[in-house]
Amino acid sequence: MEAGGGASGWLRRELSNPLFRNAYALMMNGGLTGLLGLGYWALGAKLYAPDDMGRDWAVIQAIMFVGSVTMLNFLLIRFIPQTARHTRALVLACYGTGAAAAALLALGFLATLSWWGPSFRHLHDGRSALWFLVMAVAWNLWNQQEGVFTGLRHAGWVPVVNVAFGLAKLVLLVAVAGAFPSDGVTLSWFLPVLVALAPVGYLIFGRLIPRHRAENFGRGPRPTHREIWRYLGGAYLGGAFQYASISLIPVIVAAHLAEDANAYFQMAWALGMMLDLLALTLSMSLTVEGAFDTERLASSARAALRRTLTLLPPIVVIVVVGAPFGLAFFGHDYAARGAPLLQILAVAVLPKALIELYIGVLRVQNRTRLIASLQAVRFLAVLGLLFPLIDPRHLGVIGMAILAVNTVVAFLVLPGLMRAIRGTVTSRPETGGTVGPAGVFPAGGGRDIS
Repeated sequence: MEAGGGASGWLRRELSNPLFRNAYALMMNGGLTGLLGLGYWALGAKLYAPDDMGRDWAVIQAIMFVGSVTMLNFLLIRFIPQTARHTRALVLACYGTGAAAAALLALGFLATLSWWGPSFRHLHDGRSALWFLVMAVAWNLWNQQEGVFTGLRHAGWVPVVNVAFGLAKLVLLVAVAGAFPSDGVTLSWFLPVLVALAPVGYLIFGRLIPRHRAENFGRGPRPTHREIWRYLGGAYLGGAFQYASISLIPVIVAAHLAEDANAYFQMAWALGMMLDLLALTLSMSLTVEGAFDTERLASSARAALRRTLTLLPPIVVIVVVGAPFGLAFFGHDYAARGAPLLQILAVAVLPKALIELYIGVLRVQNRTRLIASLQAVRFLAVLGLLFPLIDPRHLGVIGMAILAVNTVVAFLVLPGLMRAIRGTVTSRPETGGTVGPAGVFPAGGGRDIS
C-alpha cells in the first residue's frame, strides 16, 4: 500500500487543506452542537410546559434576530485573511458597530412590542426589557467571535467554544427549572454567553490575532478602506436578509400562533436550522480560502461542491427518516405537529447548499449587490408565501414555502456556480478590480490597511 494510504492518510491530506480543515471544524461544530441541542430540547420538553417553551423560544429567536442581523461576520471572514497589521482594528470596528446597531434595533423592537403578539407581552416589564437589550448585544458579540475564528483560519476553536456553551446550557436548564419555571429556558441560553465573552475575547486578541499578524505581515496585496466601504453596503444587506430568513421568520410565525403551537413549530425550526449550518460551513470556508488565495478560487469551489454533494444527502436522508421517531421522544405533540416541518426543512437544505456556495464565490469576487439581491429574493419570497400559509394544524406548509423558494433560486444560480467552478467567470466586480479565471485582483486606490 502507498505510504500514507488508508483512512489515516486520507484524513491527513484532507486536514492539510485549509479549505477542508476550516469546513470540517465548522461541520464538527454543527454536529456536536446539534447533538447537544437535541439533549437540550429533550430536557426542556420534560422540565417545562409547552406554552413556557414556546414563549421562551420566541424571545430567544427575537434576541438571535436582533443580535445576528446587526453583526458583520461577512466583513470579518472576507477581509481578515487579507489583513495583518490592522486586523485588531478591523475586528474592534466590527464589534463596536455591530454592538451599537444591536442595541438600537433591540430598543426598536421593545418600542413595537404591541405588534408581536402574546409571546412577548412580558417584555413590557422594565427589568425584562433591560435583559433583552443586554442579551441582544451579547449575542451579537458572541457570533462575531465565530466570524473572527473563521477569518483567522482557526475555525477549530469554534466547536470547542460552542460545545462548552452547549454543556453550560444543559446544566443551567436543569439548575434554574425550579426557581424560574417561566424564564429558565431563556436564562440558560444567554447566561453562558455573558460569562464566556471575556475569556474568548482574550484568546482572540491576546493570542490569535498577534499570531496572524506575525505570519501574514507583508504577504500579498492588502484591501483598502475604499474596497471595504464599497463591499460593506451590499454585503450588509445580503447578510441582513440571510439572518432575517433564519431568525425573523420564526418571530413572525410566533406572532400568529398560540404559545403551545409555537413550541412545536420552534422545536422543528431550531433543529432544521442546525442542518442549515452544514450548508453554510463550506461556503464560509470557501470565502476565507478564496480571499486568502484568489488564484485558487475555481479549484476551491470545485472541491467545496464535491464535499457538499458527498456529505449532505446522507444526512438529509437520516433526518427525513428519523424525524418522527426522534421528536416522539419529546412527548406532548412534538412528533405529530413538528416532524413534517422538520422533514421538509431537511430536504430544503440541499438546494440551499448550492446557493450558499455560489454566494461564497460572490463574496470573494466582491459582487455584493448580487449577494444582496439573491438574499432579498429568498427572504421576501418566503415571507410573501408565509402569511397565507400559517396554519397551526399544518405547520409543514411553512416548510413547503421554504423548499419551493430555495429550489427556484438554486436553479437560477446554478449556471453561475458552474462557470465559477470551471474558472470562466467574466463579470466585473463592484470594487473596481478586474476578474480573471481565478477571481478578483484589486485595482488599487485608497489606503492600504494591511
